[in-house]
Amino acid sequence: MPRVNELKSKFQSDLKKFDVKGRIYIAPESGIGGINCQMAVPTTQIQHVKSYFDNLHDIGPIQFNDGILDTTQPNFSKLRVLIKRNLVAIRENECITTQDLELQPNHLTPQDWHKELASRKQDIFLLDMRNRYEFDVGHFDHAIKMNVDTFRQGMDLLDELTSDKPKDQEIYMYCTGGIRCSVAGAYLRNKGYQHVKMLEGGVTAYGHYVKDNVPSLFKGKNFTFDGRRGEPITDHVLTQCYHCGEQCDHITNCANTQCHLLFVQCQHCKSKMHHTCSSHCQNVLHGKEEYKFDYDYHRQVSEAW
Repeated sequence: MPRVNELKSKFQSDLKKFDVKGRIYIAPESGIGGINCQMAVPTTQIQHVKSYFDNLHDIGPIQFNDGILDTTQPNFSKLRVLIKRNLVAIRENECITTQDLELQPNHLTPQDWHKELASRKQDIFLLDMRNRYEFDVGHFDHAIKMNVDTFRQGMDLLDELTSDKPKDQEIYMYCTGGIRCSVAGAYLRNKGYQHVKMLEGGVTAYGHYVKDNVPSLFKGKNFTFDGRRGEPITDHVLTQCYHCGEQCDHITNCANTQCHLLFVQCQHCKSKMHHTCSSHCQNVLHGKEEYKFDYDYHRQVSEAW
C-alpha cells in the first residue's frame, strides 16, 4: 500500500509537465492490482509519456492503446489519480488477487482475432464482457450481450452462460481495452476451461487495426469513458433514443447526480429532459421531488420512465 500511495503522488506531480489530462486508477497487488490509465496527451508529448511509463521498471510492462484525435480541447478537464481496491469491481464474497490472474486466456492480436472471427462466422461462442449500454451502441456480430450494468453482475452471468459448456469449449471474449477480459478469462481458466481467447487491447485496439486494413467485424461505436462517450468504428447506428425511439447512439449521463444513469438519448430529448433520464430525475434536479430509488440502473430503466 505505501507503494500505491507513492505512485499516486508521483503521477500527480510528474505527469503535469507533459500536460496530461485524464483518469488513472491504481490498485494494490492484494486485490486485482495494476494501473489503468485513460489519458489525453498532446501529440508532441506522446513519446515522452510512453518513455516515462517504460522507465518505471518495478511496475511491469505497460500496454498502450493510442489514437490520434484532431482537437484542441482534450476529452478530460484535468488529471485525476485514484486508488482503488481492485481495478475492476468483483463480487463481494470473492477475493481475486493478482496471483489468480497468472493463468491468462490466450491473447489474440486484433489481426488474429479478425481472422478467427471471420472464419468461424456464426459458429462461435462470443461474449461481450462490457455493460449493457456499451453493447447497445456497438458490438461484434453474433456476440452475446451481457445485459448487465456492472462487471460484478457480469461475473454472475458469466457463470450462468458457461455452466453447460464443456471444459474444452472454445470461448471468445472482448471488452473495451482488455482489462475486464484479463480478469474474466483468468477466472474461467482457473475453473478449468482450456480454450479461452480474448481480444488483446480490446475494441480500442481492434478499431485502430481495421481503420486502414480490412472491413470491420465490429459494427457501430466503441463506448469510451471520457467526454466523447464513444468512438465510431463504423457508421452503423444500432440503437435508439430511450425516450422517443429515434435512431441514435449518443450516450448521456443523467444530470441527477444521485442517478448518473448512462443511457442513449437523442439531442432533442436531451434538451427537453435537461440531460436527465426521466421526469422524476428532472424534478429531483430542480428540487421538486426527493430521489426515491436505490442506486439500481435496471430498475430505473424499467420503471422510472
